[in-house]
Amino acid sequence: MSGSFCMGSTLKQKNQYRIRESRAFCEGVAHRTSGTAIAKPVTDNPHPAGSSASIAWIDGWDIADGKAGSAVDPIQAPCCAVPVTLVPV
Repeated sequence: MSGSFCMGSTLKQKNQYRIRESRAFCEGVAHRTSGTAIAKPVTDNPHPAGSSASIAWIDGWDIADGKAGSAVDPIQAPCCAVPVTLVPV
């Protein structure tokens, strides 16, 4: 939903709703949906290791990776422009 924040379950439990993390979460979803897990690995995370943005990016990547072979459900990433294409296996 436009104007909403999301950043995965890890940060949601800590109530860290910030634009940077929400954007990183969506970047993680987009990165994984753009190719196979081998071509677009979680190790491509551009954020500093251990940072809240890094955690959010990994949570986004994990959501998309869990949908390999199907499409990401917009309910799982309500703040992102989720592609309707299948996540490559």
